[in-house]
Amino acid sequence: MNNLMVIDGIEVRRDAYGRYSLNDLHRAAVASGANARTKEPGKFLSSQQTVELVHELTNTQNLGVDPVSVIHGGNERGTYVCKELVYAYAMWISPSFHLKV
Repeated sequence: MNNLMVIDGIEVRRDAYGRYSLNDLHRAAVASGANARTKEPGKFLSSQQTVELVHELTNTQNLGVDPVSVIHGGNERGTYVCKELVYAYAMWISPSFHLKV
């Protein structure tokens, strides 16, 4: 996939639809100093604000793919999200991490 994203030396993988690995973003956030336990992707995805954002993206945007995809098993396992959720996650982590993304 084009447009490789690297944050603090951590390569952020993309799936076949261009969504970004939230797991890789979490690793980059931890490398940037974020608390590994309090900033886990699952906590972000289960927050009310994120649930509402995913709902809006699903119902009002013409993304062509689901905004969130979870792949179980294999080399590409992880949670992949659209760019809007990448920015939302980065803002949720911290202002400094948001600026890095």
